[in-house]
Amino acid sequence: MALFWFWLLVFLVVFAIAAAPGWDYTRERRPYRYGGRYRYYPVAGAGLGIVMILLLFWLGYIAILWPWAAAPPPPVAG
Repeated sequence: MALFWFWLLVFLVVFAIAAAPGWDYTRERRPYRYGGRYRYYPVAGAGLGIVMILLLFWLGYIAILWPWAAAPPPPVAG
């Protein structure tokens, strides 16, 4: 599963860079030809996906590492 999230993150980074409205091949394509803020929607979508993946990873990392995130195991009787 970690490999899946890594490659999804890589794909979203590549998509965010490739979908930037400054590239020549995006000027005559929808939604870039509308002008205004519509041109930035694909980049923003990929960027938000990247941010969500990193945020959820970081929150999971904190929950695992902090000592109060999980109860200590009960002592073994004997």
